Amino acid sequence: MRLSVVSKSPVVIIFVFFLLCVAARADELHLKNGRVVEAEEVWEVADAVWYRQGKVIASFAKTEVARIAKSKPAPAAALSSGNSGDGAGGDEVVTRTVSRIMLRGGRQIDADAVWGDAKQIGYRLGKMHTVIDRREVEQVVHDVTVTEPKSRAANSSLRYSTGHHGLDRLIAYSGDKYDIDPTLIYLIMREESRFNHRAVSRVGARGLMQLMPGTAAKLGVRNIHDPVENVDAGTRYLRTLLEMFNGDVNLALAAYNAGEGAVMRYGRRIPPYRETMNYVWRINTAYRRAMAANRNEK
Repeated sequence: MRLSVVSKSPVVIIFVFFLLCVAARADELHLKNGRVVEAEEVWEVADAVWYRQGKVIASFAKTEVARIAKSKPAPAAALSSGNSGDGAGGDEVVTRTVSRIMLRGGRQIDADAVWGDAKQIGYRLGKMHTVIDRREVEQVVHDVTVTEPKSRAANSSLRYSTGHHGLDRLIAYSGDKYDIDPTLIYLIMREESRFNHRAVSRVGARGLMQLMPGTAAKLGVRNIHDPVENVDAGTRYLRTLLEMFNGDVNLALAAYNAGEGAVMRYGRRIPPYRETMNYVWRINTAYRRAMAANRNEK
């Protein structure tokens, strides 16, 4: 959990940009001045065209963009894992029914459930749920049948391996104990410490879940580098943040990175810190891809 304050972005709309990064990918952004920008992803919000190059996210005004050359959507990628498996069944597919949220600009989100009011549309992917501004939604289509590759992962509540069986079991146990999807805990731990229980950040966050010493003390942690104490406290803190922000995983992630006070100061929205926005975007994207690739595992 890195609580350092980074330079603020001039972004006005900070709440939904990462939700609009769906499976469609763009290869080239052609500007009117002749410049061509190669990007891993491109999306539009209001009067701006955003793009991502690695960990860098930036934008151009729509008036500067001549056209966007898109490639075919990339297949949902599983997270790196020691349990990837191989063999027969790779072409086997299953069908399921989703509610499809059609976003402005042609993008879409396939969700397990969708609800909303006059201002917001909420949706759920597995145990993760969040909301999007209704103005960004053109239409919601219910009962859409889709086909997906059948998961070949091992039958476990944790679908991906850290490379350490004991740590895998600890993540699964903590997820069950605090009713949090173990995959989400796995992704946070991967982002925070790369599964190194001795990790120390530049601002002093420590251990697998990168707890700040003050936070760890409030959670009753005696040995901050002990994997059992660290993971239990980090997961318990994540549960507290989820409850604080009414189950909105994206706000909980933002608070885990920048502190709940920062989220509250910006009106219960993601703080406009580039580090925090990128942090939420990376975990949000990885979680959606994991859910798409493994929804039928259980």
